[in-house]
Amino acid sequence: MKIRRYPHYRHKPLYEVTLSHHLVSIVVAIGIAISLTAMVIHFVHPHNAFDISQVSFAVIARGTLDTLYRMTLAFILALVAAVPLALLIASTPRLQSILLPIADILQSVPVLAFFPVVVAFFVARNAFELAAVFVIFLSMLWNIVFPVIGGLQTIPDDIKSAAIVFNVRGWRKFWYITLPAILPFIVTGSLLAWAQGWTIVIVAEVLHTYIPHGTASQDLLGLGSLLVDSNAQAKNGVFLAALTAMILLVTLLNLAVWQPLLHLSQRFRFD
Repeated sequence: MKIRRYPHYRHKPLYEVTLSHHLVSIVVAIGIAISLTAMVIHFVHPHNAFDISQVSFAVIARGTLDTLYRMTLAFILALVAAVPLALLIASTPRLQSILLPIADILQSVPVLAFFPVVVAFFVARNAFELAAVFVIFLSMLWNIVFPVIGGLQTIPDDIKSAAIVFNVRGWRKFWYITLPAILPFIVTGSLLAWAQGWTIVIVAEVLHTYIPHGTASQDLLGLGSLLVDSNAQAKNGVFLAALTAMILLVTLLNLAVWQPLLHLSQRFRFD
């Protein structure tokens, strides 16, 4: 007689963490604080105009913060939109059969195909920053939606049945069952989203190529625009400095935020 082994539900509620996880949380908080600081600096002291021939260390540093600001804002918007959208798509088999193919088609369309329309819409309203953030947001969105949908499918039937028996519904069900189950997939999707965002930001900050009769003065100050404009004008020193800053920023975020989060999220996987 075979004994059926149900998946072991390893994770605890989100507030129950050990000392080691407190340390992980502190490291993650520092990384998030850096991103939020960049957002505050950009909001309080916006600065976009720059001359590629007069780029200094201060300009590279400011461009690094501005790029981090756009990436962080786009990611927050993508995360806030992706999780409810994934929950809606996976809420019932009928909705999933209708919405999932639509989402699959939308994510298959290259993000840059929307860029000229986005630029025309936002530039007409003098919202250059929003144009860049919106395109980065689009590039990140589906990288989070589909992993979360997959994560929802990993919740064992016995856990769902137990929730029904004990009348665990609404917010309590989301907090104690749904959120812990999808947390590893949110982290993985977020890592993919940032990787895609780094690719798109190089284009998103160089707005003049999408504006009729545009000039480089219309570009947004950031690592992406510094890379593109310095390469176009053969400013090798600026190009190497901007490339080095981007590599260091990506490495810092990976070590300070994503690796600790990936480690922490393993506690919430089903065996």
